[in-house]
Amino acid sequence: MKTPMCSVAAMLFLLSAPAIADDRTLNPNDITVEAKRPMLQLNEQQRAAIQDALENENTEQKTPPKFEAKVGDTIPSTMSVDVMPEQLLLREPSLKQYGYAKLSTDVLVLDPMKKAIIAVLPRKSPSSGKDQPPADWAATRGRELTGQAPESKQQSAPALEPAGDAGDKSNGNEAATGQK
Repeated sequence: MKTPMCSVAAMLFLLSAPAIADDRTLNPNDITVEAKRPMLQLNEQQRAAIQDALENENTEQKTPPKFEAKVGDTIPSTMSVDVMPEQLLLREPSLKQYGYAKLSTDVLVLDPMKKAIIAVLPRKSPSSGKDQPPADWAATRGRELTGQAPESKQQSAPALEPAGDAGDKSNGNEAATGQK
């Protein structure tokens, strides 16, 4: 009689253990407190930390037409909210619950839940905001790394084409041999 009773008690304990172990439900009071938290007031140190940390982040977005960033406004649905970089959160843990959007001239600190603009910070080195063709790396940085001076832009000799094969048009680069 003792053995079946212990077995039943053990089975009941095992069935109720997952419910006791970890309750991951959200507390409605915590959600309300989070939603009503005061707007973030950035000091100069935090502003500088954000500008420094986001300067090299490759997350720039195109500014939507007719969009002016103002504190308290929401961002357009075409823009996305990025997560603050880890090294910034190590320096400024108070920014953990905020996101950002990097535009050509500004960095917007955002509340990711409401997509509301918390702060508008000017970028240290604003970009033109226009798509630019990539630079010819071999003509500039590649030459610097090999100890040569970068090519000047004034030297614009016509590009040579490969020698013509059967059916190609003559471009003046063909070898004298093989032609009669």
